[in-house]
Amino acid sequence: MAHPLKPALPAAIEHVIDVVTKEVPAYSGPDERVAATLRAGVGMALARLVDLMGTDEPALTESAALYERIGAGEYRAGRGLADLLSAYQIGARAAWQSLSRAGVAAGVGPKDVSQLAEAVFAYIDQLSAASIAGYTQAQVADAGRREALRSELVERLLAGEAGSEGVATLAAEVHWPLPTTAMVVVPRGEVLPPALPGALVGRTSQGAVALVAGPITPGLHSWLQAATPEVAVGLPVPLAEAARSLAQARGLVSLPAGGSLQAGDHLADLLVRADPALGRALRDQVLAPFAGLPESRRDPLLATLRSWLLHAGNRADVGRELHVHPQTVSYRMDRVRDLLGAGLDDPRRRWELLLALMIQQAEPEPPPG
Repeated sequence: MAHPLKPALPAAIEHVIDVVTKEVPAYSGPDERVAATLRAGVGMALARLVDLMGTDEPALTESAALYERIGAGEYRAGRGLADLLSAYQIGARAAWQSLSRAGVAAGVGPKDVSQLAEAVFAYIDQLSAASIAGYTQAQVADAGRREALRSELVERLLAGEAGSEGVATLAAEVHWPLPTTAMVVVPRGEVLPPALPGALVGRTSQGAVALVAGPITPGLHSWLQAATPEVAVGLPVPLAEAARSLAQARGLVSLPAGGSLQAGDHLADLLVRADPALGRALRDQVLAPFAGLPESRRDPLLATLRSWLLHAGNRADVGRELHVHPQTVSYRMDRVRDLLGAGLDDPRRRWELLLALMIQQAEPEPPPG
């Protein structure tokens, strides 16, 4: 069949182009590159189709790359696959109409005309598959590139480069409007939850990090409360100081409290952890009178002292918290007074004791002997 159909190719190509540009709006505009791609694709498709008639050759060989590039081009142009696949089907119908008329005029029998229809639509299915593959490959490659750009933007914002031209360019490319203030969100486990609202998410040298425009809105607060996996959120800070919010978020990760945590709810905990070396020095100095005790005696006394300070000396409340009798509380506090003396009655000393005990709870190490 190839021989009688070849003279009909130029007219068939023009007919297909005419029908597609009329019935698929995406390909009817004045864009010269679109028109050139359409002509090249239709021309190669019909020429190859006619060459295949009566052979066992594979439908697509080197030409597959063209249709993959067409699919990739559709993605890069911001169009979906629907228009392209529609154009293929409409083009197949137009090609069948034109070539079948040419075949009948050349004396081709009904059986061969029927086989031509099957060949046309089977061939178009393979072209469609090649373009879908190209579209998907371009989409995956672009997703990887955008992820890399987002990670670079996060790294540069954490490095304090919020006002630089390069950061503004990156932000525009990943479509993340630079906010005036931002909060850093980090996972309390291995990964961040999906679909963090309005977030810029990146992979940094320190793991996954997200930046969210501040302050926390009611909607974001509700989302955080239900977030799975759990997260830790630093305070809203000027964008140029995002590293400070990151440090706060990381400081929340190891807190014993469960669920997602926000820095604003744990300022005291963050404060006592802000300078670990200084905190340990305070703890060791203030709790030095307990250093020589065996652990079995020291720990109950420190737990009782902490509760006693928090409950303003109310023995009943301390007993309920520690699940001991109020007389046990009195006995233990007598031992504490033996160790601390008049310091237990000094308001500043009591404040230092409570601070040291908070640090001790954050880093449960015995005072040095």
